[in-house]
Amino acid sequence: MVIVKGRRLFVDLGASQVRRRLKGYGLGVKKVESAGNCRAVIIHTATGGHLRKLESLLRDVLQSTTQGDDR
Repeated sequence: MVIVKGRRLFVDLGASQVRRRLKGYGLGVKKVESAGNCRAVIIHTATGGHLRKLESLLRDVLQSTTQGDDR
């Protein structure tokens, strides 16, 4: 399994629905994966204004913890 470089953002929404919300925006999103039942993880490289825009699109389903991973 390939490990994708970037930071992770966890949301309380299914992966397919997250993809639908983010369609057409980009914002440094590399991958959206399932993280369990009705949960998803967004692997991204967004910083600054793009990160704020990404968080604002998902504010209602965003979990409080984010994880940085710079592998």
